[in-house]
Amino acid sequence: MDCEQVRELLDGYALGASDGAETRIIEEHVADCVRCWEELSSSQAAAALLALSVRIEHPSEQLERRIMARAQRESAPFAERRPLWQRFRWSPWPATAGAFGAVSLAALAVSGVLMFQIKDVQSKNDDLETQIQAAAYNFQKTSELTSNQLAESETIFSILSGDDHQEVEMKSPGDSNSQVYYTWSASKKVGVVICEGMPALDPGKVYVIWFQAGSEDYAMRPFISNDGSCQVTMDLSTLQERPDGIGITVEDAPGVTTAPNKPWLMWGEVPHS
Repeated sequence: MDCEQVRELLDGYALGASDGAETRIIEEHVADCVRCWEELSSSQAAAALLALSVRIEHPSEQLERRIMARAQRESAPFAERRPLWQRFRWSPWPATAGAFGAVSLAALAVSGVLMFQIKDVQSKNDDLETQIQAAAYNFQKTSELTSNQLAESETIFSILSGDDHQEVEMKSPGDSNSQVYYTWSASKKVGVVICEGMPALDPGKVYVIWFQAGSEDYAMRPFISNDGSCQVTMDLSTLQERPDGIGITVEDAPGVTTAPNKPWLMWGEVPHS
């Protein structure tokens, strides 16, 4: 299936209404398609909000006790519960005993079915609550990601819209097709590194942005990139002095280090004028 066909099935999948074949197709497709995965996250968030609008009721313990008490009453010998003068007005004893046994078995069967239905409802409610919690978690993470992206976009716009923003091209010491630029605003004390075509990271590695001032190197921010592109904003208000240069290295995750793993992957001189 292509993306358009898969997206027509996402709402049903989010509601748990897709069959086995559709479920496998959707899960295999969204594993490799970021756009359809984002659409699925939105559908799951909507399904979670819909489910949260309906109050989930658990059967009470009183209901279970009433059903069991009724089953016990109906399974008791019928003759023992009738007046003495009525006990001998029935058919001969063998037929009467068989009828009593049938009634008792029927009552037990009915009570068993009712108890099974109650347990099934409880199980379905538990599954639904688990799905709601998972969907709510996905919705929260998607919202956080969207909020962070919006905040970074606003920061980048504020830098580029300022009259004092400056830009430095960062280059690789060796042959590289990467395009990396550092842009900053001295008045707003914010900067951003924008890159395209960065080399793929090995498992367990991250990029780290550094500022160099004199003989000191200051780690600013680690980041990763799945497609070689990046837009990494930085708060420059913590810098004690204006840097002489900016570099990027590859470090072990999570990138918390005090010394860069040189040589620089990318490097740019920062002018002081």
